[in-house]
Amino acid sequence: MIQRYFFVLLTMVGMTVSLNAQTKLSAAGDAKREKGDFAGALTEYTTQITKIDAEVQNIIKIRQGYEKMSEYDKALQDQDLVKGAKTDYANLYYGRAMCNIGLGKKNIATPDLDVAIWLDPNLADAYYQRGLIISSPTTRDQACMDIAKAASLGHAKAKVAYDDNFCWNQGQTHYKEGASKVNVRKYEEAIAELNLAIAMCPDSGRFYSKRGQAYQGLGKNAKAIEDFSKAVEVDPKNADGYYQMGLYYFNQDKHELAFDYLTKAIDRNPSNYDAYMYRAQCCERLMKMTSAIYDYGQAISLRPNDSEAYYRRGLVERDMKNKVDACKDFSKAASLGNPDAAEYLKTECSR
Repeated sequence: MIQRYFFVLLTMVGMTVSLNAQTKLSAAGDAKREKGDFAGALTEYTTQITKIDAEVQNIIKIRQGYEKMSEYDKALQDQDLVKGAKTDYANLYYGRAMCNIGLGKKNIATPDLDVAIWLDPNLADAYYQRGLIISSPTTRDQACMDIAKAASLGHAKAKVAYDDNFCWNQGQTHYKEGASKVNVRKYEEAIAELNLAIAMCPDSGRFYSKRGQAYQGLGKNAKAIEDFSKAVEVDPKNADGYYQMGLYYFNQDKHELAFDYLTKAIDRNPSNYDAYMYRAQCCERLMKMTSAIYDYGQAISLRPNDSEAYYRRGLVERDMKNKVDACKDFSKAASLGNPDAAEYLKTECSR
């Protein structure tokens, strides 16, 4: 149904006249606005908007329909139509919004800023202006998301406003709530919170990594790996992003890839016990037994009272015919309550 709806709307849009051969549609309005003639500029913008508004509304409907599609259906669509910037159209709505702001009619400006953003998702000042207009104690989340988006697009004033509005703290609040939801396996709720956190803090690798874990919990592996990749892209120092990538590939039995990502995680956080444990198991599968023993040893140095690393190292040493060291590790693991180690100690080390 969504796909049929998309094609009906596409037909309604029809053939769009190329703007490349025309004078910039907002030129007359821009000239008057730059001189402070907001009323005159408002008239110029409105005259041009009247000519294109029906087409613009259809474009927005198409883009809204696209947002509701499955990932498969999205891939089949004309990406320029559903994502490409309609900058010349966007400038008309943005210009009219700025005139209304200049005339003290901020409440009238917001719908035009909405349209401008739909038409050109990279129009930084439109996000910034909308964030300023809607900023209040009850709409703080949305305001922070707009200001953060503008800042990520390089808007200097938005970067100041972001700090002034404590948007980072607001994002952290949603991150903590999302992380708690992941821990109790309420993954859908977690994603909703983490979406807000990321919208407010788009440069935090940790937030992407946590959302990736939620997607993984839902079995949405493509979305998970996308978020893990984004985590290390926006923050190359983010150890958890690399660790999650390593864990993902380990569970896919792609041990060479897992080894590489776990190594990057360890380089950035040498205190990650689990990264050593998983990398050691990768080494076993790759027949790098000496390296596996080393990694289990590193894990033991981090958690000397955890029996699992002693037990697993004992198994590797046993397979390498190093009975003395294997029995020492089984003995230690057994003393820490590992029943499997105790059984090996009784059957293989007592004779």
